[in-house]
Amino acid sequence: MYIPPDFLEDDQSKVESLIRAFPFGMLVSCGEGVPVASHVPFLVEQRGDARVLIAHVARANPQWQMFDGEREALAIFQGPHGYISPNWYASEDRVPTWNYAAVHVYGAPHIVGAERTQEIIVTLTQHFESSLTPPWQADELPSSKLKAMLGALVAFEIPMSRVEGKWKLGQNRSAADRAGAAAGVEAMGGDLDLAALMCSVAKA
Repeated sequence: MYIPPDFLEDDQSKVESLIRAFPFGMLVSCGEGVPVASHVPFLVEQRGDARVLIAHVARANPQWQMFDGEREALAIFQGPHGYISPNWYASEDRVPTWNYAAVHVYGAPHIVGAERTQEIIVTLTQHFESSLTPPWQADELPSSKLKAMLGALVAFEIPMSRVEGKWKLGQNRSAADRAGAAAGVEAMGGDLDLAALMCSVAKA
């Protein structure tokens, strides 16, 4: 990912926070010179000093056949983003732009076995059901139906070999320009998460 120095975010806690807040990523693989992409919910797991993305795709999705543990794939996570009008800046002679936060994770996906597949599905389900009352649980299914569901999925892990964070939030502008742009986003009913990120940069 092209990242000018002003927009580099190398604080891994912030990077992983974005993945947790916006876990629905795009997984891009390349087979026989042709890019293939799937839209997948991910979670980050800590393994000692290493981190791993866990997820699954439908078995009918042929992309999993590229998950051999050797070929690198790219998981893309898009955080808050929005249009920035030059009218919001304090200074003159500015142009429109788009502010955003994004994370790219590189690694070689590998498929896991049946037992680990069930663990991953349960982990994902428990995570996304945690705010619901009552939460749905996979073990509520009859064993035959659970087995059929798991058989229709392919679970995988991606060791996070390289992670890039880009926070393009106006850091190359004056403090007055950054504050004005954040206020403009809020006033127009834009992404409040984007405005909050922009304000956090302005206070840095």
